[in-house]
Amino acid sequence: MARRRLPIQETLEKDHGRIEIRRYSISSQIDGLEAKPDWAGLQAVGRVESIRIIGDPTRTECRYFLCSFPDRDRFAAAVRGHWGIENQPHWVLDGQFGEDACRTRNDHSAENLALIRRVALNMLSHNGPPRDSIRRRKLRAALNDDYRLHLLLGQSSPATA
Repeated sequence: MARRRLPIQETLEKDHGRIEIRRYSISSQIDGLEAKPDWAGLQAVGRVESIRIIGDPTRTECRYFLCSFPDRDRFAAAVRGHWGIENQPHWVLDGQFGEDACRTRNDHSAENLALIRRVALNMLSHNGPPRDSIRRRKLRAALNDDYRLHLLLGQSSPATA
């Protein structure tokens, strides 16, 4: 049987001192896949080839995905969107709470601190004037007992009620 080349969607990003090329392809010809009955809704298999050029070294990586849809454009958007969801909270946690600089290693302390940071970020993100930055909300919580009580308990202190 002759091999058929799949259409490829290619993206190029130049950012942070690196060049990244991604090639997306997807195939809905999966009838020969032995495990297909085990995957309810499986319609296609997708492949992403990532080529990263940082200075002189070049690194190539291939990742494969099981898909419930056969659309290549949607597949490419879903793969890129996934990392955006992963990276955005991490960027905020690192920028606002210095998460990457934390060197806590004993037992479960690193996981516990990460959980506390995420809870604090959620509380700060969902409370306060919409135009205020997370940094400003953190400062307000540090200096204002009523605001901190509102964040923690969802209510004002008895003195102000």
